[in-house]
Formats: sequence, structure tokens, C-alpha cells
Amino acid sequence: MKYGIIGTAGHVDHGKTCLIKALTGIDTDRLKEEKKRGITIELGFAWMDFPGGERVGIVDVPGHEKFVKNMLAGVGGMDLVMLVVAADEGIMPQTVEHLDILSTLGIRQGIIVITKTDLADPELVELVEEDIRELTEGTFLENAPVIPVSVYKNQGLDQLKKILYQMYQKLPDHKETRAFRLPVDRVFTLKGFGTVVTGTLLGGKIKKEQEAFLYPENVPVKIRSIQVHEQGVEVAHAGQRVALNLPDRKKEEISRGDVIAFKNSLYPSMMADVSLTVLRHTERVVKNGSRVHIYHGTKELLGKVILLDREELKAGETCYAQLRLEEETVMEKGDRFVIRFYSPAETIGGGCILDACPRKHKRKDSKVLEACGIKEKGTGAQMLETSILEHRGCFYSLEELAGRNSLDRSGLKNTAAKLTEKGILVCLEEGLYIHREEMNFYCRKTERILDDFHKTYPLKEGMGIEELRSRLKLENSRITDDILEVLKTQKVIKEQNGCVSKKRFKVVLKEDEDAIVQEILAHYLESGFAPLATELYLKEHRNQKKFKPVFTSLLNKKILIRLDEQYCIHRDYYERGKEAFREMAQKKEIIALGEYRDYLGCSRKVAVALLEHFDKNGFTRKKEEGRVLKDSGKQRPDRT
Repeated sequence: MKYGIIGTAGHVDHGKTCLIKALTGIDTDRLKEEKKRGITIELGFAWMDFPGGERVGIVDVPGHEKFVKNMLAGVGGMDLVMLVVAADEGIMPQTVEHLDILSTLGIRQGIIVITKTDLADPELVELVEEDIRELTEGTFLENAPVIPVSVYKNQGLDQLKKILYQMYQKLPDHKETRAFRLPVDRVFTLKGFGTVVTGTLLGGKIKKEQEAFLYPENVPVKIRSIQVHEQGVEVAHAGQRVALNLPDRKKEEISRGDVIAFKNSLYPSMMADVSLTVLRHTERVVKNGSRVHIYHGTKELLGKVILLDREELKAGETCYAQLRLEEETVMEKGDRFVIRFYSPAETIGGGCILDACPRKHKRKDSKVLEACGIKEKGTGAQMLETSILEHRGCFYSLEELAGRNSLDRSGLKNTAAKLTEKGILVCLEEGLYIHREEMNFYCRKTERILDDFHKTYPLKEGMGIEELRSRLKLENSRITDDILEVLKTQKVIKEQNGCVSKKRFKVVLKEDEDAIVQEILAHYLESGFAPLATELYLKEHRNQKKFKPVFTSLLNKKILIRLDEQYCIHRDYYERGKEAFREMAQKKEIIALGEYRDYLGCSRKVAVALLEHFDKNGFTRKKEEGRVLKDSGKQRPDRT
């Protein structure tokens, strides 16, 4: 089944509402003020049945210049438009403005309807048609059918319905593979139901009882029931006028311009990269930094236009720009928008969203302009590379990049893999990539940090891994480790014993430093299992400037083993201590502290320090009566 929306456009009092009533039997003017004044103020909605069984939604928009903002809220979801011109008045200011708006919003299918032919001579109707042809030359309505009608004499209506149906059948189908999106154009309450929102469903489909989110607030909403043309349905499809019952939200919590969509399908932003065009016949120019009204979907926003390559944009010109908004909103790449001057309110242009969640750009930057060109016309690979490059430091997954920048998800992983093979991207982990320029930045930063460290501490094997993580200043420690792993793979750095150094760094001892090494090793080899307390030993050599750094370097190299805060021991004696425990464990399963002390012939303090170090490193396991070998403990039944 095909779904779509037909809408009206045209000057005030040219008979749009009467035309819809004649076609559908529905009066779309529902407000008292509209009835009193005889003009449409708010959006009106109706539907019409076609011969093939299709029920098509119809949106009636106001034609008065004071209500153009309401017209803009309704025109965005139209698939087919009727530009209405009264035969007795002909082309008027809002006829021209509405045509400009329709063209700017990218509407491509339409019919021209000349109304009130009963109030004009046939010659005048012909003149009006000639004027319309001249006006629409070069627009999407240049070759559109022109249908004269009279509602009061019931003339031309059957022909109009026939042409509408023929054009409706040729409309492209809405893509239901996209995530659903419902820009809200009305909010009201119904007794016994609660809050109801209406809008035209853009993309996808929505089912009853599904959970969705309200954007840009990004809060969950429950869809209790769905109506399409006042009929309850289980599922609503793209291209339909839809009413959703949201019982868990108050009317005051939702406004026209908000969007209902799935979780994580939209990303609120206060900026957008755009291609901007100024209307060809306007006398105004858009200057850099101009404050304007921005109309996107059903939302009206205020913001500034930042022209990226010039100081002003003249009539008929197009350039890349960044919209900087005064509040958050949600957009998608490819969406259309219209801008009107802040004062006086006058439509001056519009264009297409290229990036709905960009970074703030510098003006007249060749790289920024090149990136905008890629966003507009680039290949999938170029768009992915640009997206990753522009979001450096954010570490977004492929899935989030696809959502933020409207990238085509099909084949995205393969595209990333190919760019990685070419050396353009670097894979940090599954589904997470950074650009080689960013990787090179972290490489240079890490090398500078380690160069300074090696220069300051030449006798240390390297910087502690935790200190390096802190110095890199990345908020996510997992990402930091991913980057360090890449640097290890690239043989930029190495890690040993919890210390990181440059790959080719080695501790080189000078002659006097080597003498200190020999002195320290001789002391610990001679003392064996009876070492002097570390603090006392270092205190004895406090007058030797390089003694402590050399001592520390031996600890880093694991030539000396620090058992605890009080004792260090030579690694040869440490291994002898382990071997002694193994020998005892062959004869007895559980070894008491006193037994181990006596076997080594050492003090109780040294025996405790050794055994606790063994426990910490998984060599032994402490039990109530003593200790067992960790491996042995796994093999034998626990008898304690």
C-alpha cells in the first residue's frame, strides 16, 4: 500500500480550505477565530479516498503572511502539493513566497489549481494561467498540470481528483528501512486518554505499545495507542498522518517541533553544517553572523548564519555555512530547512543539512570547506573518513558515527576495514576506529612524555603505566590502553614490569654508576637471607648522589626484589627461597612459618616478608595452619 501526504499552498483567501472541503467533505478550519475571520490560522487536516482504496492525508496551510511560520510547520511532510491561485486576484505576495518555500524544501511534485473561476471571465483565467507559467518557470512546477475549478459550481473537481490520483500513484514509496521519526505539529489532551501528539511519519514504522523517545529532551515515552485518519491501528507507516497517545507525558512537556523517535536514533545539537541558497529574486543579502529564524521540520528556531567562505551571500548564490542555534534540536542529514530574516520576517532562503552534529568550524578554512564538499557529494569511504577525522578525541563507535552523521550503515564495517588496510584508519577495538592523523598525534605526545622522562630519570627502566595514562590525559582509560597497545604493536614503545619506555631505550650505566651497582649486588649477595633493612642501607649511603637512583634501577630490573617496605633481597636468593619451599612441600603439605624460617636459617621478619610476597604473586596460598604451594593446593583435597 502506498502512503503519502497532499498539501495546499497559496495566498490568503484564495480558496484553499473550501477546495479541500469540496474534495473531502471535511472542514479543516477548527478554531473559533478561523470561523470568525474566514481565514485559516493553524494547520488543518483531512483525508481523501482514492479509487484504488488508498486513503491519503491532506494538510491545509494558512496563506496569510502573519502565519507563514504555521505554514512552514505543515509543508515539510508533503509529497504532493496543490499551489492554489484565485482567478479573480491572480498571483499575490504569498503565492510567490509559498512557491519559494516549496522549492527550497525540495518538494518535487505538484499541481496548479486556479480557484474561483466563477468570479472571473475566461479571458482573465487565461491571463492568470500565463502569469503562473511565467512565475513557475525554472521551478518544480514549470510543467505541472493547471486545473481551473469552481467549488460553488462544482466545475473541474472530478478532473482535479483524477490528476491527483494519477500523480499520487507515481510518487516514490517511503523507505521503511529507516528509523521512524515523527515531528510533532499538534499537542492536545483527550479526556480518558491523556496527551496526544500528531504529525506526519517520516521513514520507518511505529507499533502500538512500543517505547520511543521524545527529542531533543531525550526522555522515554510509551505509545499506548495509534490513530491514522481517526481510525485506531496497530502499526503506522511512513507517509501517513499519525496521532500517538502518550499517557506518561503531560501536554506541557511537549511542544510543536519536538520529535518522537527510537532511542539513540537522533542526537541533539546546537549546530548544523548546511548548503545554503538565497532566493533568486530577493533584494536582500545574508551577511556572515546574521541572526535569522530557521524552520526545520515543524520547529521554529533562532540562530546565526556563519558563512564559511565569504562575508555575504547574494540573491541566487549558494555556499557552505554553519547554523549556530540558540537551543538544541534534532536533525538528519538530507533534511531541508528555510530561513527568514529576524526582522522584518521575510523568507530569504534555505537549503540542505549536510551534518546534523558537527564541531564548531573556523571560517575560510580550506579543510573545512573540503569536508563540507565531501559531506554533500562524497563517497561512503570519504564520508566515514571525514566523520572520524572531525570527531577526533570523541572515540565514537561506527554505530554512533552512523547515527550522528547519517552514514549508510550497510557496508560500513567493510568500508572501515578497507580504510584500515590502506593505513588511513587505525582500529582500536571492535567497531572503534581513529584517523591516522589522530594516532600520529598520540604517538608524538607519548614519545615526548617518555623522552622527558628518560632524560630526567636515565637509570629508570621506564615510566609507570598509571603515570603515563595520567599524562596522556584521555578521560577513558580503556581507550588509553587501546592506544598504548597500538603503539606497542607499531614498536614505538615497550612495556616491562609495569613500566613503559621507548622501544630502543636502554639504561646505560656510567663508570661511577657501574661501581655502585657492583657494590650493591655484592652487599645483597653476601647478606643472603639476612639483608639489612632497606631504609638503613640507603641511609648509610645518603652522601652518594647517584646511589638511590642506581638502587631503584636494580629494583626496576628485578635484580633486587622488594619484599615489603622493610626488606629487599637479591633475586638469586629469592629463587632459592622458592626452591626451599618446594623441597619442604614434597615432604609435607602444609608448611608453618617457623618451619620455613628454620629451614632457611633467617629471621622471622624476613621469613614473613618472603612468604607474603609468595602469596601475593600466586606461588603459595595461606591457610590457617601455614602455607601450601598454590599448584599443590589445587591438586590435593583440602584437609583443613
